[in-house]
Amino acid sequence: MNNTTASLTIIAAAMLAAWAIIRRDSNAIAVTDTGPDGAYLPATEDTMPDQTPGVFDSALVQASMAVQSMSDSVGLTAAPDRSTAERNENAFLDMIAYSEGTGGPNGYRTLFGGGLFTDMTAHPRQYFTFTDKLGKTNRTSAAGRYQFLARTWDDLANRLGLIDFGPASQDAAALELIRQRGALKDVQAGRITQAIAKCAPIWASLPGAGYNQPERKLTNLLLSYSQAGGNLEA
Repeated sequence: MNNTTASLTIIAAAMLAAWAIIRRDSNAIAVTDTGPDGAYLPATEDTMPDQTPGVFDSALVQASMAVQSMSDSVGLTAAPDRSTAERNENAFLDMIAYSEGTGGPNGYRTLFGGGLFTDMTAHPRQYFTFTDKLGKTNRTSAAGRYQFLARTWDDLANRLGLIDFGPASQDAAALELIRQRGALKDVQAGRITQAIAKCAPIWASLPGAGYNQPERKLTNLLLSYSQAGGNLEA
């Protein structure tokens, strides 16, 4: 192992360790410190954590992406061709839909809990109360194939210039969330286990999300991804 490779390996290991610590701490906060009981919150306010990364996560993501760029630049990893990258992106989106229970033909019109909405000109902004595995009452406006919270959607729509809540807009917004977590290159290259770990704070159904909601098994997610036509890195 040459000096450059050894340095990158050490940096990557340190980044992954820091990632795990911050993920653990942020998940603990999400579960135990989400504010007053849902019954006392306005009916149009989510109690679920933001799906976009906070300050610490954003800094860590940027550092992780810098390490990945260094690896790419010295030839430790190879970027896939565009057709493979797009196929993997689509398969990963299908896998998220499977994980969130929105994989059917009406996935883009699905509300939290399985109901449907018809108007796709904007986020439906319907709020639902549910009890998590610890018995805590939560409120969510999650909607669409990727179960966007209303406030998350507002941020993404503003960033990307999205003018509706249609399928193409939802796909673009989901890919932006994945990019914000520093997982897009992993998805494109077929490093799906790593991508799932990085995206767990976004979707409660992913393993390791830590929101005291049902989580899918990693083996089932990898199978779903492969069945959707995605390539796993050798």
